[in-house]
Amino acid sequence: MGTLLQGAGGAAGLALGPVYQWQRVAATVDPPNEPPDVALARFHAAQRAAASRLRALAERQRAAGLREADLFDAQALLVEDDTLTDGVTALVLEGQPLTAAIQAVVAQMQSLLAELDDEYLRERAADMAAVGVELLRALAGDQAPPPIPPGAIVVADDLTPAETVDLPHYVAGFATAGGGPTGHTIILARARGVPAVVGLGDEILRVADGTSLLIDGNAATVLVDPDQDALLAAQERMAALRAARQRQAALRDLPGRLRDGRPVALWANIGRPAEARLAREYGAEGIGLFRTEFLFLDRAAPPNEDEQYAAYRAVLAELPNCPIVIRTLDVGGDKPLPYLPLAPEANPFLGVRGLRLSMQRPDLFQTQLRALLRAAVHGDIWIMLPMVTTPADLAWARAQMQEAAAALAAGGVDHRPDPPLGVMIETPAAAVLADQLARDAAFFSIGSNDLAQYTLAVDRGHPVLAVRYHADDPAVWRMMELAARAAQQAGIPIGICGELGGDPNAAPALVGLGLDELSMAPASIPAIKERLAQLTWAEAQAAAARCLVTEPPAPSP
Repeated sequence: MGTLLQGAGGAAGLALGPVYQWQRVAATVDPPNEPPDVALARFHAAQRAAASRLRALAERQRAAGLREADLFDAQALLVEDDTLTDGVTALVLEGQPLTAAIQAVVAQMQSLLAELDDEYLRERAADMAAVGVELLRALAGDQAPPPIPPGAIVVADDLTPAETVDLPHYVAGFATAGGGPTGHTIILARARGVPAVVGLGDEILRVADGTSLLIDGNAATVLVDPDQDALLAAQERMAALRAARQRQAALRDLPGRLRDGRPVALWANIGRPAEARLAREYGAEGIGLFRTEFLFLDRAAPPNEDEQYAAYRAVLAELPNCPIVIRTLDVGGDKPLPYLPLAPEANPFLGVRGLRLSMQRPDLFQTQLRALLRAAVHGDIWIMLPMVTTPADLAWARAQMQEAAAALAAGGVDHRPDPPLGVMIETPAAAVLADQLARDAAFFSIGSNDLAQYTLAVDRGHPVLAVRYHADDPAVWRMMELAARAAQQAGIPIGICGELGGDPNAAPALVGLGLDELSMAPASIPAIKERLAQLTWAEAQAAAARCLVTEPPAPSP
C-alpha cells in the first residue's frame, strides 16, 4: 500500500516518478578577519547580482505570458531594500562576518511576517527568506547543481520562487517539507501546471533517492512506494481530472449562477495587485477582498498616498468594470510594524487591531482613505472595514471618509467622495448587531475565519485546541444567518471572503443563506462555479437548513 504523507497545500494534478533529493548549493565561507570595507564591497556586489538575476527571472515570466513577473520584481526591490542594507552594514561594522550579518537581518525581517496571525501574510515571510537565499547564492558565485533526472519527483526542504522556476521543465513534480498553501512556491507550481505538495514535514526528506512517489496535489498528499492498485486508481483519477478541467474551462467566461438561473457572483481574494490578473484568468467577476497589508509590511516607514493610489489603480486596470472590495489596513498587536510601536497585549486578538488601530492612528487611515477616494474615480472601488463591533465604529469611519473627501475637494484633487463603505462581519458582536449596522453600511462581507475563531472561543493556531476550530460549526452558521437576514431586510448585498467561500461543500449552503457573492482564492473559482451550476435554489436552501442544525450524538450501544 505504501506510506501516505499529508501536506499543508498542493498544486493540482497527479504525478508519479522516482525521488530526487535536491540540495541547495552551500553558501560560501567568509574569509577570516575580513576588513569591513571589503566585506561590504562583496555585499553590494551580491546585491547587484541577486537583483539582476531576479529581474531576469521576471522578464522570463513576462516573455512566457506568466503573471508571476511582479513577484520577482518585488523580490529584487527587497534585495536592495534600505532596511536590509542598513542592517547588514551596521552588523558588519560591528565586526560580524558578512554571511552571519545577512542571515541575522533577513531573519529579523522575516520574523515580522512569520509571527502574524493572518495565514496569507504569514506566508509572505517566505519571500524574505528567498531574498536571503538569493543573496547567499550570489556571494557563492554561480555553482551549477547536479543535473536532475528527467521525470523525477524533486524532494526538498523548501524551494524559493526562483528555485522553483529554475527546475527543469521535465520534472514530474515536487514535494517539500516546508511551505504553506498560499506561499509563492506553490502558486508558481500551479501557474506552471506542475503537480506539487508542500508542508509535508521532515519525513519526506528521509525517503531514499529513486523511491517511487505518487503526488496528489488536489488532496495535498504523497504516497511513498505505491502498490499496483494505487497506481491503477491514480490513472483513473488523472483521466477524471482532465475531464473536469475541460468542463470547468468551458464555464470560465460565464457568470456564476445556480441551475435555475439565480445569480451568484464569484469573486477573488488577492493580496497584491499582480494577483488581479490571476483572478481574471480564473474567471473572477470581481475582487471580494484586496488585502492592503502588503503595502505596509517590510519597510521602515508607512506607504505614502501616491504609492497606495498606484497600487489600487493597478488592480482596477486588470479588472475594469468589476467591483473591487479593498480592505483598509488590518494589523495590530499580532501583526507588528517597525514604524508602528504598540504596547504589548496579553491577548492581541482582542486588542488594538483592524479599525481599532486606525482609530488610534487616524493619520494612517486618512492617507489610505485619500488614496482610495482618488482611485475610486477610475473604477468600482468598495471600501471594507475590518474588526467592526458596533455601529459607532462604522459611524466613525464614515466621518473619517467625509473628512478625507473634504480635504481632497479643498485641494482641487479629483476623487469620488462616496464609494460604498461596508463592514466585515468577523465578530459575534457585528453578527448580532447586523440589523443596526445595515442601516449605515453599503454592504457586508463575512470574514468566516475570524468569525469562527471568536464564536467558538478557539485560537485556530493553538497547538492543542486548533482541532476544535471548525469554520462550518452550526454556531458559526447561525452567526452568518443573522448577518444574511439583516442584509436582506435592509436591501444591501452580502458576501463572504473567508476560506469557507471556496469550499465546494460549503458553497451551496452559503448561497442558501442568501449570500449574493462568494469570494475565494482565484484557483477555487472554476470548481465552485461548476458546483453551483448543478444546484437549484431550493437545494441550496435545504443545504443551508442542514448546516444550521447540530446533529445529536449517536446513542450508546
